[in-house]
Amino acid sequence: MTEKSVHATKILLSINGQKLEEAVMGQVAEVIVEQHVHLPHMFTIRLYDPQHKLLDGPTFELTKKVKIAAGDAEQRETTLMEGEITAVEPIFGEGMIAELVVRGYDLSHRLYRETKSRAFLNVKDSDLAEQIAAEIEGVTAVVDPTSTVYEHVYQHNQSDLAFLMQRAWRIGYECFIEEQKLYFRKPTNKNASVTLTWGADLLAFYPRMTLAEQVDEVIVKGWDADQQKPIVGKSQTGELYPKLEKDADGAALAGKFGAGKLVIVDQPVLNQSEADALAKARLNERSGAFVQAHGLAYRHPEIRAGEYVKLELLGERFSGAYLVTATRHIYNPDGFRTKFVVMGARTGQLADTIQPQPPLTRWPGVVTAVVTNTDDPQNWGRVKVKFPWMADDAESDWARLIGPGGGPEAGLLAVPDVNDEVLVTFEQGDFSRPFVLGGLWNGQHAVPPPNTQAGQNERPLIRTWHSRSGHAITMYDDASNKVELVTAGGHTITVDDASSKIAVKSSGGLTITLDDNGSKITVESGGDIDVKATGNLNLKGMAVNIN
Repeated sequence: MTEKSVHATKILLSINGQKLEEAVMGQVAEVIVEQHVHLPHMFTIRLYDPQHKLLDGPTFELTKKVKIAAGDAEQRETTLMEGEITAVEPIFGEGMIAELVVRGYDLSHRLYRETKSRAFLNVKDSDLAEQIAAEIEGVTAVVDPTSTVYEHVYQHNQSDLAFLMQRAWRIGYECFIEEQKLYFRKPTNKNASVTLTWGADLLAFYPRMTLAEQVDEVIVKGWDADQQKPIVGKSQTGELYPKLEKDADGAALAGKFGAGKLVIVDQPVLNQSEADALAKARLNERSGAFVQAHGLAYRHPEIRAGEYVKLELLGERFSGAYLVTATRHIYNPDGFRTKFVVMGARTGQLADTIQPQPPLTRWPGVVTAVVTNTDDPQNWGRVKVKFPWMADDAESDWARLIGPGGGPEAGLLAVPDVNDEVLVTFEQGDFSRPFVLGGLWNGQHAVPPPNTQAGQNERPLIRTWHSRSGHAITMYDDASNKVELVTAGGHTITVDDASSKIAVKSSGGLTITLDDNGSKITVESGGDIDVKATGNLNLKGMAVNIN
């Protein structure tokens, strides 16, 4: 960007580093460059092509690099965009009028070309942005550092840009590519570099000031599983209000209606700093929605998405500096004009306007997974899993187990083994917060006996618990009406309500039987029986028979 305003009078095009020939420039009917702080930048070039020479020639071949700039009478230039051709659209119109439309995006379109599933360990959001930028040829990173370190972050079947946009939204950052630089940054707070005056270079301005979403405070509530206490993040000062001469604080105005709070409970947070960052981001999003506007400027290519523009002669209430969300630079026979949009952190798309939603991928149901690691460093009984239907080489974060009766040193703990198939759900639909509901039987992992031998109608009447090595507890609710404990070595204890007996039997055939029906206890041994006492040994009965 130049220090002085470039009052654009012409458009300049370069293809693969070479300026477009004058003859071809003479065929340009219209050039449109669209910029957005939350979406890829896009260009459209429309040319007259009566002989199809441009269509059939090499100039506008797909994948070629395009640079678009605006120039003025003093030969000063302002770069509007650098991108790549991704589409060509010939128009064969009525009256034998032929045109060629060339479209393309900045380099961020490459980050949408592939979805990836991978895990990152011990990283900050700023680390993620730098790593992904390093993977794009010709792109450097311009990143504002972040502080929260995440032990585990999972990119779950997402494109790189969608993944980064999600991370940016969560902490209130902007993420976009401009002039071969990937920006991952806080919204700018710099003074406006462009001043527009209504009636001169500001042709039109349509603002809307609304208190609909203005609140005094945003509160984010979460749960610290380690410390077993709530996490509460708060923010009370929005930072994306326009810098107006009057009525600049929407929350203060809305406060005249009474206190207003936004409480967020469906965004799991790791710690206090993350909760505070999320609260601040959501309050900034709402403060940016206080004034929403559309404007039209003349000959000002330096108006950029993500930068402030100062507007004058709009009265005290609406004169001031506005943070531009999106621009649409248009060059045609009417001259060079720029449409700009003020929407704060919103995209301005129809769905976003009807019902603003966070750009998070929710997983509301359950999925299958395979256990990969059971060595929980904190001894919570947690496991790590992989999702082989999505990626076979990426692990989840540590997932807590569901345990019947689980509580302080109580409950049933059964940690699944590595390679076991399990059923997983996610806290608030957040893929980074998995929970294991239980194990699954399948074509390779059969259900344990005796269910395998039971008849079709008998299976619901048999409840069994089998360990990995073969120990088992089985409860029979059928006619046998008993509970049986069997060790892997063959020792058994049977509590039989049908026959009113309790039997203890070793694998070698030694038995002790308690028979309520016969009112007797039977001890059987194929060898010796030793009865020892450190005190007296008393035998008492109606008769004592010794053979």
